[in-house]
Amino acid sequence: MNAEVNKDVYLRDYADQNGRVIMSMEKGRGVLALPIGDEAYIRIWDYSTGKRGYAYRSFINLQDTLMKADLKELSNAGTLPRGGTTLHIENEHPQNINVEIDQIPYYLQPYQEITLRIKKGKHGLWISRDGAYPFWGNIELADSAEYVFKIGSVDETLTADLSPIITTQDTIRMEYHHVDTVDVTPKVKIDTAKIVENKHPQDLERAKSKVGLRGFVQLNGIFDFNGMSDVDRFIPVEIPVGDMRNTTDRGFYLGARQSRIGFSSRIKAKTGYLNLYVEGDFAGGNTNEMFFRLRQAYADYGYFTVGQTWSTFSDLEATPLTVDREGPNSSVLIRQGMIRFEKKVGESDNEFAVAVETPTIGFSDSVAIDQRQPVPDVISRYKLKTEDGHVQIAGLFRVLSYNNTSNSITHTVGYGVNISGKKNLGSDDNILFYQGIYGKGISRYVRSFRNHNFDAFESPTGEIFIPHTAGGYLSIEHHWSEKIFSNITCGITWLQTAEWQAEDSYQSSYYGSFNSYWFAFDRMQLGLGYIYGVRRNKNNESGYASRLQMYIRYDI
Repeated sequence: MNAEVNKDVYLRDYADQNGRVIMSMEKGRGVLALPIGDEAYIRIWDYSTGKRGYAYRSFINLQDTLMKADLKELSNAGTLPRGGTTLHIENEHPQNINVEIDQIPYYLQPYQEITLRIKKGKHGLWISRDGAYPFWGNIELADSAEYVFKIGSVDETLTADLSPIITTQDTIRMEYHHVDTVDVTPKVKIDTAKIVENKHPQDLERAKSKVGLRGFVQLNGIFDFNGMSDVDRFIPVEIPVGDMRNTTDRGFYLGARQSRIGFSSRIKAKTGYLNLYVEGDFAGGNTNEMFFRLRQAYADYGYFTVGQTWSTFSDLEATPLTVDREGPNSSVLIRQGMIRFEKKVGESDNEFAVAVETPTIGFSDSVAIDQRQPVPDVISRYKLKTEDGHVQIAGLFRVLSYNNTSNSITHTVGYGVNISGKKNLGSDDNILFYQGIYGKGISRYVRSFRNHNFDAFESPTGEIFIPHTAGGYLSIEHHWSEKIFSNITCGITWLQTAEWQAEDSYQSSYYGSFNSYWFAFDRMQLGLGYIYGVRRNKNNESGYASRLQMYIRYDI
């Protein structure tokens, strides 16, 4: 339907406040809107530029309705000797067009034809191209039938014509449609509406073209009031206890180590699309070094993902955005190799996933053993979508293998449970993020512990101690306007200690941060945050650290 912008707003490539900004739309701008349900973000098509995306619903006035078409042709039912429906779609334009059937996209080049095998019955339809009013509505097709679907335009308004191809089985052709040169594309048999996308709030946006290069340049500025020497991350586990650095270790830092670059490719196959993605940054090495580091490298085909990406034990949608890239100390954020199957369940938006992942174990320095393991970690999760958010429960099973005192291999079972979610508090301007985790031998999955070898410890008698781990966080986010939002985040982690461990052994830590963000203009964002952390040892002695941090980021 026709609509008008009632307040300056961003057009984003995803229906979320963290989606990449495509362009700014000023008050009074005329656009086309496709509201579906009562979502906070609605689909927008800016016909003056041809750009498509999503905008905050409250800033859009819906006006007269764009006429909805209902195309129905059932007269040729049963004219094919097989079940199902064959649909030939022809682009009669000298420009590219986009066709969506039941929200599955197909892209047609000038004068191209594609052939689809789809189910009988009614299907949702959306057709668009740059510089023309779109065509939308429903199309109803008969079983065992064949059609030609021609897409044209009149006065910069897209049109569509549905014609049956009628044949009989006694070889007498009553009506037949033929194109001398037909470019036939097989139907995408994988239901793309059930494919799940996993995206961390700090990840790059995916490129929209078949081969794309994305990235951002980010400058970080840090001032440590006390207690921290790592300027790249804020990790409460590393806060010194009983040390003069708690009061004297101040410092300032500027750097662009967290700038990223990513490459993506989309390859058409017979039954779907193969998507490849590689991403890296320059945060390898020590603080003053800027070595390129691989973050993600994976391929996904339909419901399968193979490669290195975020663990299935994580809940990226429930992860709050923080100025410090480390985030809450108890968050489950680890990237590792995996083979994962993930799909939306039935006709709902609920998601199920199961995966085998890298089983590396973090032993204490005194345990001299190969950290590689013979059995992969097995992880599964289920995400229940609600009207105002979601709840996810994830389970982890792993086998920890090590050499015992008799130099033989001993196996111990590790396990973990992660319950997390996201919930709108009364309105879309107030959002709650939360997570709680508990397990045994899973410390490497906890953000603060992943580089500290807390999965296993060797006792003075040579036995192996596998500690329990627990933690959680809460974060409340408030949107002051379309361009400005803030959040308050707090978290806690706990690690079981044994009687024989040293009194200065780590036992728990606390994290708190206040973060504010301003999306100043297209592709540019600024963040400012204050972070406070406490480390507590087994003997109840503690140390604290605090930091002021900002960043300026520009997406390329």
